[in-house]
Amino acid sequence: MKKFVFIAVICNLLTVQAFAQVAADKARTGTVYSKIGVGMPVDLTSSSADGMGALGVSFNETNVAGLGNPATWGNMACFSGEGMGCFALASGGFSMERLNGTDNQGRAETSVFSANHFQLQLPVKKNKVGISASVTPLTRSNYNFIGNQTWTSGGQLDTATVQNQGTGGINSIELGFGWEISRNISVGYAGSLVLASLENNITTVFPGSDYQSVEYTVQTSGTGFGNRFGTLITLPNLLQERDYLRIGASVNLPVVLNAERIQKSDKQISSGAVETITVREGEGLGDGKLRLPLELSGGLTYQASPKLSFTTEALYEEWSDFGFDFNEEIRQDAQLIDRYKAAFGIRYFPFASGSNNFLSQFKYRAGVSYDAGHLKIDGKRIETILLSAGLGIPSPNSNSSIDVSFHYGMRGTEAQNLVKESIWGVKLSINLAELMFSQPKLQ
Repeated sequence: MKKFVFIAVICNLLTVQAFAQVAADKARTGTVYSKIGVGMPVDLTSSSADGMGALGVSFNETNVAGLGNPATWGNMACFSGEGMGCFALASGGFSMERLNGTDNQGRAETSVFSANHFQLQLPVKKNKVGISASVTPLTRSNYNFIGNQTWTSGGQLDTATVQNQGTGGINSIELGFGWEISRNISVGYAGSLVLASLENNITTVFPGSDYQSVEYTVQTSGTGFGNRFGTLITLPNLLQERDYLRIGASVNLPVVLNAERIQKSDKQISSGAVETITVREGEGLGDGKLRLPLELSGGLTYQASPKLSFTTEALYEEWSDFGFDFNEEIRQDAQLIDRYKAAFGIRYFPFASGSNNFLSQFKYRAGVSYDAGHLKIDGKRIETILLSAGLGIPSPNSNSSIDVSFHYGMRGTEAQNLVKESIWGVKLSINLAELMFSQPKLQ
């Protein structure tokens, strides 16, 4: 158990460090659409669902922690025999995504490395109650724009180069529990501290002129509290023996953050030193509210046998109810609209048959997802279609595993001079499973 805790803490520190590095590294950029609002939404999911492009709201996988539905936390891997006990679970990972964007003026390639999440899941009462603690992103903003602005001054045409870089996002620190009321019904709840940290750095350069470069940074920060509920219902022996249908649902209530927006710039004083000037009052600055939308998710998983199962899941987010006191330009250039996502996936676990064949030692997953998006620009939805595939690699000496998932897809459109992106991505997750509360059987 001490070894498990040590490894879990190391994974947690690496994940938090990766969040900080990604926020500070302006050389790595993601999708151009993350400029609008507070960034692109990040779904609460798990490594067992990533390979299908799903959420994991309607199933839980033995020895793999899951974020999609709090109700799954009460149903953890336990056993009885010579001893009895349950497994403590931890999961963390990273992702790399390559984006190739094209519009009417050309093409550009960008890439982004990011931390996915960290989760620690512990049993409290065997086959009854479990708790979960996690750190996970809710939105990500990571972009880099370079453009030119021209104007006439004194009868001459002047040009300025403007670079706009954005980083950060909104993250959640969550603690919750799952309760298995009966063998077929589970419920769960999680409360979270929601933290916003967004930074927008704007640099204006006037080449070939006497104007000095102008650089300033706008920082938005805030805190709020979230609430999430879930339920999971199992219908056993639906069509045949040993099969079952699981119905899962989760609701994430709206979150209101108390936020502050400031502007910072550096000024060189007479002594040659550089002084940082912070402005807290003015147009678009000061204190305000940031409102994140209601989120509903649900799905069905049919397990035909221990080796084969099918999952279909859907997500709804009410982004039309998004509130942002500081910046109304998102209402002019783009419209935030309700988001819909649907996914269908297949899991095939040949290792469950006990075969010694090499290819039977792994977990296989595949799926497809359609995301209608939360943005509508010039009358066009920014949609995303992804094909996903995943490979689970169980440890030969323990119940831990490694999950690798890949995805490829398209986002956006070239119509109305917008950007169409092709997306290549890979995720690597480490899933730890360590026995807890082991007790010898009474003689």
